Amino acid sequence: MDFKKKLAAACVLTMTSLALPIGVMPVQTVHANIITDVIGGFQLKSAMSKQLKAYDTTKEGQAAIYQQVTKQTGVLNNSYYDNRLASIMNRLSASIAKTDSSITTLPYRWYVSPDTTFNAACTMGHVMVVNKGMFDLLNNDDEIAVVLGHEMGHGQKHHVANATMKKLNVEIGKQVLADSVGASGLSSLILDTVSNQIETVHIDRADEWAADNLSFDYVTNAGYNPGATAAVWQRVIEKQGDNSSNFVGEIFSPSDHPSNVERRDNYAKKLYEMSSKHASVKDGTVYVNGKKFIKPAATYSMSSAERSYFVLGNLAAAYQNGHSKQPATASGGTLYLGPQNIMTPVNGDPSAEELAAQLNKIK
Repeated sequence: MDFKKKLAAACVLTMTSLALPIGVMPVQTVHANIITDVIGGFQLKSAMSKQLKAYDTTKEGQAAIYQQVTKQTGVLNNSYYDNRLASIMNRLSASIAKTDSSITTLPYRWYVSPDTTFNAACTMGHVMVVNKGMFDLLNNDDEIAVVLGHEMGHGQKHHVANATMKKLNVEIGKQVLADSVGASGLSSLILDTVSNQIETVHIDRADEWAADNLSFDYVTNAGYNPGATAAVWQRVIEKQGDNSSNFVGEIFSPSDHPSNVERRDNYAKKLYEMSSKHASVKDGTVYVNGKKFIKPAATYSMSSAERSYFVLGNLAAAYQNGHSKQPATASGGTLYLGPQNIMTPVNGDPSAEELAAQLNKIK
C-alpha cells in the first residue's frame, strides 16, 4: 500500500469507527424500506456530507484524523526535521492568514513521517504529513515551502472533501435512479466509495492549478524566494523526468494533472509578470530586458537551470519592489540590486563586480 492509500485507509477508519461529539448522524443508522428508497438516498447523502464537513472543518474531527493517520504512517520524532517543518509551516500559515482568516479557526497540525519516499499530503481537517524523503530530495526550505504551500492550497479550498463528496453524489445518484438498492445498500455504497477514494476520487486538474497558483502567493508573501516555485519543478524534471510514473504522490503522478514542464513554465510566466516583464529565463539563461544576463554555473547540489530560477525570483522581487531604480552593487561577494540580494557567485560564475556592471547596463 503506497503512502496516499495509507492516508486514505487511516481517514476511512476514522470516519467509520469514531463518533464525533457534535451531533453528526452516523450513516450506519439510516434505514428505510423499499417504498422510501429515494428519500433514504437523500438522507444518506446529507448524512455523509455532514460527516465529511465535520472531519474537514472541526477541531474534534482534526484530532480524530490526526490520531488515526499518525498510527498508520508512524511519526519520526526527530527534532531537526520537526523544527524545520514547524518553521516553514508557521511562516506559510502567517502568510495565508493575511488573505484568508479561516486558517485561524482551524490551524494546521503537522508531523514528519519516517517514510523515505518524496511526498507530502494534506488530509481533511488540515492535517499535514511530510515524509522524511521530502527533506532528502529538496535541500532548501524555499522549495519545500512550495510543495507545502500547494498542499495547504488544497486544504484551504477543501479540495479533498469536495472531490470525495462529488464522487459520492455521482455514485448515489446512479443507484437511486437505477432503483437497484435500498437505503442500507446506499450506505454500503458510500462506505465502499470512501474506502477506495484514492482510486475513485482525485483532485482534478483545475484544482491542481488552483493549488499551484495559491502556493505562489503563499510562498511570496511568506518571504521565500518566489523563484523556488519554478526551481522545484526544474529539479523534479531533472530527477524524475516529465510525468514519470515512479514519482510518489498525487501532486506529481496522475496522468490528468498538469505536467512537470507545464507547472514549471506556469511559474516562470508568473515570475516574468512579477518583474513587470523585465526578467525571464530561457534554456537556463537569465535575461533582463531581452538581453543575456547570466547562465549560472552548477553547484554540487543544484543544476545551472534550477539555479537560474532562483536568480529570476530575486530579480522579479527587485523589480516588483521598485529596486531596479537603484544601482546594482557588489558587497561581500554578493550581487545586489538596491537592497535586494540577486545572487552570490560560485566557481564558474562571473564575479559579483562583473555582474553588477553588466546588470547596470541592461536593467
